[in-house]
Amino acid sequence: MLCLEFAIPPLPQFVTVGHAVWSAGDRHFARTFGVYDLLLVKRGTLYMTEEGKEYAVGPGMLLVLEAGRPHDGYRACEEDTEIFWVHFIHESKPAYIRRGDIPWSSLLSKGTVEDEEPVRQRLYLPKFAAVDVERLEPILREMNEIHSRLSAGNALRLHLLLAGLLAGLQAECERTIQPEPAVRLARAAAAYLDVHWREPFHLARLEEELHFQADYITRCMKQHIGTTPLQYVLHLRLEEAKKLLGGTVLGVSEIAERVGIPDPSYLSRLFGSRFGITPGAYRRRLHQQEAAGAAGREEL
Repeated sequence: MLCLEFAIPPLPQFVTVGHAVWSAGDRHFARTFGVYDLLLVKRGTLYMTEEGKEYAVGPGMLLVLEAGRPHDGYRACEEDTEIFWVHFIHESKPAYIRRGDIPWSSLLSKGTVEDEEPVRQRLYLPKFAAVDVERLEPILREMNEIHSRLSAGNALRLHLLLAGLLAGLQAECERTIQPEPAVRLARAAAAYLDVHWREPFHLARLEEELHFQADYITRCMKQHIGTTPLQYVLHLRLEEAKKLLGGTVLGVSEIAERVGIPDPSYLSRLFGSRFGITPGAYRRRLHQQEAAGAAGREEL
């Protein structure tokens, strides 16, 4: 399955939504416009082209037509065809990625109290695929119902439903793939470490838990998650240390103990190597930012 990869935030923005039954003989007109056109067919078949590539969108099929790319119907419907459509816009052009190459388990940096910009992430949508229509249809019908009686009181709900629809479609990208054994092992190792990261790190424990040799577990995690088991644990510990530095008054020694790094000097070295700043300097910078923000509010 080919998927579209969007950089987020911002999320795609809602434009319009619709539902119709096209009669036999109806055919989509040709156009090029600046929105994405998400088409989902419940029954019948819709025949579409995009820049000359033909798609027969049958029952239970989804097609996302891309902004700025010409599309039209290359053939009329042969029977009554029930479709839903959603138009949305997004600020950047998507990349293409095969579903098997999507790095679902890759680690992402967390936002902190000092960040002034959101952390960039990725949204994945099927380009052309069979999807679970029964699961998605209630969202589409509610979107149509709200859109038919749109008001200041329900408009926000429409945008939230679009986010839910996109989340459901991304889940389709992940649900339909059967990961290879190495991917499953990498995810199992990460899941174990997600629970036990505060404990002393020993590869032997992973071997006992997962029944594979440590070298093989390490290779699988490195290939499919991008880190070794130890690097994964240190990532979780350092992210928690950042959280505690910003949200508590605990000293570095106590924070080190809480995150599973008993030696505070070692924590400081790791923290500096990862974030380019010592724990103490990081905390002072947060306090300075908070003080500057408070002063600005007083001036107002």
